[in-house]
Amino acid sequence: MAFTTLILDAPSPPLLFEEVDRFLELGLVVTLNLYYFTDKNSIRKHYGERIRYTEINGHDRQAFIDAVTEAGGYSVFKTRLNIPIESKLIRAAASPTLPTPLRAIAQAGSGVNHIDRQEAERCGVTILNTPASNAVAVAEYVVAQTLFLSRDLDHYNAETHSGRWSKGTLAPSLEFCELTLGVVGTGSIAQEVARKAGSLGIRVIATGSERFTEQVARSLGLERRETLEQLLGEADVVSIHVPLTPLTRGLFGLTEFRQMRQGSILINTARGDIVDEAQLASFMTAFPRHIKAVAIDTFAQEKDRFNSPLAGIRNAQLTPHIAGNTTKAIRKASRQIVDKIHALSLATNVH
Repeated sequence: MAFTTLILDAPSPPLLFEEVDRFLELGLVVTLNLYYFTDKNSIRKHYGERIRYTEINGHDRQAFIDAVTEAGGYSVFKTRLNIPIESKLIRAAASPTLPTPLRAIAQAGSGVNHIDRQEAERCGVTILNTPASNAVAVAEYVVAQTLFLSRDLDHYNAETHSGRWSKGTLAPSLEFCELTLGVVGTGSIAQEVARKAGSLGIRVIATGSERFTEQVARSLGLERRETLEQLLGEADVVSIHVPLTPLTRGLFGLTEFRQMRQGSILINTARGDIVDEAQLASFMTAFPRHIKAVAIDTFAQEKDRFNSPLAGIRNAQLTPHIAGNTTKAIRKASRQIVDKIHALSLATNVH
């Protein structure tokens, strides 16, 4: 039985070629999903018969299931764009009646909340990911937005383009050494944010789970705040870095927005459902000066389903989940996940 990987999505060439070449160097059999690529013919021409091809809309669950079943199954689904891998799909793909039942779901990135982990465990499907592969990229995004928004650059740019000389219309900005950045979560990305912000002279405070004790905080060089409320009342900029779980879903709502300092900034590069977008939009509309600005990179509905109540809200910087989208981060995640798939294939052959 062949060990085969379905590459559901991948970066565009030339990074695509680097990824597929790595699969081939390791002797792995791959099927490339061409659905999300615009120049399909050039990719086919580049690889010819060295790889297999399919066209699957990963967001059409039944079509996805049908395509996998017709192909006889795949050992691994590899993805990077958070395509939903839900229970029905996992059960169908892991069915022992298939010649090649699913053994693993491989995410080139850290977040795996788009995968039904309980169903995967029930079906004996391993989940692979690449924690911290994009930590530097996301941290740079957070620091860039902190500096951009704290200096009101978007406002002044728009005013100047409109022919208005608006110097003096807003209060003078704070310098880096006067800013306090509150980090919610203390994982690898949050730690990288703290390092980069601290190197600029920005004071960093942090809150996390019960495992984030004073001893842990000292070992990481962070000022610990016991509760989220304490952090929100002190931070000029709040950056979210917690995973999406039942406990963190809706973590930021009206109560938390009210607790934020007057004129503070909120940045979310974690997961969309952590921030209640509808409540945030309503709050910013009703109290336009309380939250100075927000930078939101992740949403409850993304890609072709994108529909956020924050669209059109003044002082809301909205970006399409690109905080970790740098060449180096993509290359790193890609190589790590291919190597993990290869290790799994070797272990499978052993057993």
